[in-house]
Amino acid sequence: MKKIAIIGGGACGSAALIELIIQSINARLEQQISFVLIERSEKAGYGLAFGSKQRTHILNTQADLMGIYAHEPTHFAEWLKEHGGKYRSDVKSESDEENAYTSRLLYGHYVAEQLQETIKKAEEKHIKVERIEAEAFNINRLENEKLRIHLTNNDTTEVDEVLLAPGTPKPNTFKEFKDHLNYIDFPWPTKRLLERTGKKDHVGILGTSLSAIDTVMSLVDNGHTGEITMFSPDGMLPRVQPDENNIFERKYLTLSNIHKLKREHGKPPRAKELFRLFIKDIEEAEGKPVDWKSLNRDAKDPLPLLKYDIRIAEQGGDALLNMAYAMRYDTSTIWSWMSLHEQIIFTKWLGRHWTITRHAIPLYNAKRLVELIKKGQLEIIPQNNDVSFLKDKNCFKITTGQDGIFEVDQLVNATGSATKLEEMKNILIENLVKKQYLKPHPIGGAVINPHTMQCISENGGSHIYAVGHLVNGMLMDVNAVWFNVKTIARLASEIIFKTSANGHV
Repeated sequence: MKKIAIIGGGACGSAALIELIIQSINARLEQQISFVLIERSEKAGYGLAFGSKQRTHILNTQADLMGIYAHEPTHFAEWLKEHGGKYRSDVKSESDEENAYTSRLLYGHYVAEQLQETIKKAEEKHIKVERIEAEAFNINRLENEKLRIHLTNNDTTEVDEVLLAPGTPKPNTFKEFKDHLNYIDFPWPTKRLLERTGKKDHVGILGTSLSAIDTVMSLVDNGHTGEITMFSPDGMLPRVQPDENNIFERKYLTLSNIHKLKREHGKPPRAKELFRLFIKDIEEAEGKPVDWKSLNRDAKDPLPLLKYDIRIAEQGGDALLNMAYAMRYDTSTIWSWMSLHEQIIFTKWLGRHWTITRHAIPLYNAKRLVELIKKGQLEIIPQNNDVSFLKDKNCFKITTGQDGIFEVDQLVNATGSATKLEEMKNILIENLVKKQYLKPHPIGGAVINPHTMQCISENGGSHIYAVGHLVNGMLMDVNAVWFNVKTIARLASEIIFKTSANGHV
């Protein structure tokens, strides 16, 4: 009997358990496999990402890409239609259910429901599923190749395979501020943010990405009337996502053309070559040459850009947005074809510009940001160079290159998920890195076999797997549910293959 542990019961962990159960039932492994789900929260299926009770915390992806089943991306949209559809108060859409943006909590309810239904099916088939309400903080490899997981409830459990799905990793940056009550090291869960922030406080937010925007929404939805200032090196907001993108057909930046480059040149594609193909597609769609330098939004006034993006999104998006959206299923393959050297070049040269285009703001939230900026409550400042605490004033000082010095009553670290393993504030990850059970990837996350999701390291062995943000360097789109469930399907197939007799299912 093989025992499989899933550490983390958020969306990724839940999707993994669901897929493993489905494949186990289909492979008729009732007498050969059991599962244990380790999640510190009372309720599984939510995690930090989808446990927010703020109804205005909405998904950043349309419903028809959010199915929790690997090969049924529209399942959530279908579920939504059966549960009130676009007329619910927690659904934001000017279109149909497929293009709706629901509250994060509603999606959490969906995942939790699917998890419970799948566990019930497992029990009906006599597959044991154990639930441990605790946090895993260490793992030891035993001589028999089993893995002993150490838990915060002073217990241990021994398993044959471990899947690491810890969810959104909190960053451990700005450690020097951790003892200050007016420093919030992470915007999730929102309860802590709201309890420690006065309604009239001047709140500084480090970051201008989607996490930072959610932080703004948390504050204003709970009656915050004070100033809010967002700081980042470039001051760039994400672009605005249409409810429904116009169709974009690529002719140049296709897998076929990139593979041809690989085949003819005998080397991985270069970032410059990929960008040239990108340019050809955009300029053909626009019907004219594009002034690419003018598209650089670094340190530019965000309000006119935001107004422009809203207008463009209401028309179904421009060529840049729609091409990025059309590439969503191919980006991970293209990334895997690039050498590490070219991946690093792309990250430094184009990474942030790609990110603001590919991971855009839902139209509903973009319109709210405009109103906050216009009435003077929200300001976005680029070129933050230094952050310090002024003890005599009990406030934080942010020094910027463009607008001078700002003082704020509260400071929120909303710079987004930690990228590198050493930046992740998670005791289990910290211990696994120390023991060399996880090997850091130069760009971020852990080194894995991308075909099986198995972690590759000096001492970890062949029975530890990882998904989601833990593999952000080797894979792209790890913050997208649709992408993670696809990688989970591969992982589950590998574990089921190893479990079945002689490797035959």
